Amino acid sequence: MTDQGPLDEPRSQTRIQSVSRAVGLLLAIAESPDGETAKHLADRAGLSPATTHHLLTTLWAEGMLVKDESRVFRLGPKAAVIADAYQRAGWVPPEYRKALHSVARKTGEAAYLGVWRNGGVQVLDKVEGAHAVRVVGLDVGFDKDVHARASGKLLLAFAPQEVRAAVLDRIRLRQVTEHTITRKADLLAEFEAIRQAGLAYDREEFQEGVTCVSVPLRRDDVVAACITLSAPSQRFDATEDVLVAALREAASAV
Repeated sequence: MTDQGPLDEPRSQTRIQSVSRAVGLLLAIAESPDGETAKHLADRAGLSPATTHHLLTTLWAEGMLVKDESRVFRLGPKAAVIADAYQRAGWVPPEYRKALHSVARKTGEAAYLGVWRNGGVQVLDKVEGAHAVRVVGLDVGFDKDVHARASGKLLLAFAPQEVRAAVLDRIRLRQVTEHTITRKADLLAEFEAIRQAGLAYDREEFQEGVTCVSVPLRRDDVVAACITLSAPSQRFDATEDVLVAALREAASAV
């Protein structure tokens, strides 16, 4: 038995190297829209061709990968089982919920957890602050109007290019309020500004009189989710620096 609690991060000495390497190969293939060859994966991961071959063959045999006639590996049917289960999951990691409570307690405003679900950006959790304003429709499970929400814009900005393009091709940039961005070129320009600043704003784009700001939650340099804070625009403008600082502090603690 060890003294590691169920919520602790796994200790480095408990990791099995071959499993870590296999996961790395899976992620590399998942991030490649055209699949990957064993040689390219070996070069990218710094592994020997033999080690890479054995890992890929094992993943292939288990149905996590498939290989075509060109010897290109892509995700297999068993990977889809995991992806589907994740998309259905409503469980909120405790460190994310702790971050939401921290923001709500320090600012008094409502804090939201945003994640990718079923090709959209969904509100997975929400914590009300002491004097939070209600944003109509923005409840747990909501995933519409990603172009008008701070969380939607942030996760789109940091998404892989092919994911971002697919979403923008599918959705209609409807005018939710008079401030909503409805031109694709303007939205793409905002995505670049979001990546540069590391945060996204919704200045009355989703609801009149309400401003939201969102910051990313990262796992190994990948944006896995985001925390968003909403406040009446007048109060937001008066306390913006404090609100943004509370968000960044909570995100950095995750």
